[in-house]
Amino acid sequence: VIAEFRDTGDRFVKIAKSISSEKLHKIPVNDEWSPANIIHHMADSEAHFYIRYLRVLTENAPTTEFFDENVYPELLQYEKRDVNASIALIEGIRASSISLFNNFSEEDWQRKGLTSEGKEFVLIALIKKARSHITDHANQLNETLLAI
Repeated sequence: VIAEFRDTGDRFVKIAKSISSEKLHKIPVNDEWSPANIIHHMADSEAHFYIRYLRVLTENAPTTEFFDENVYPELLQYEKRDVNASIALIEGIRASSISLFNNFSEEDWQRKGLTSEGKEFVLIALIKKARSHITDHANQLNETLLAI
């Protein structure tokens, strides 16, 4: 799980760092997010995932809230944010997460949290969700680069 988590993050960052400044803010014809917006979204998502990990590890079955990704680009002014800072945030959170995971006991992997709908989940499932999320957005980033 840890190796896959690391590898998926590394893949996203490698793609993100390869994007030319001319393409970063271009919006594809299908009106999807620009590469910069995808990168900022991932930085914000990684921050949310990290807080969820910490809460599940330190609280008794905390309720984890999800955020409305559709309001973030405008309200957080994605068009004005520094892409390199967002990439650095992803790298830093991923490194810190891996350091945290490397010290987990067997019990830590199975600690529980609740979704905002009251559904129970175990921490390892949340980590796998983060891994899938960054994989999906790495694929989206590649597809966007082909479309612009």
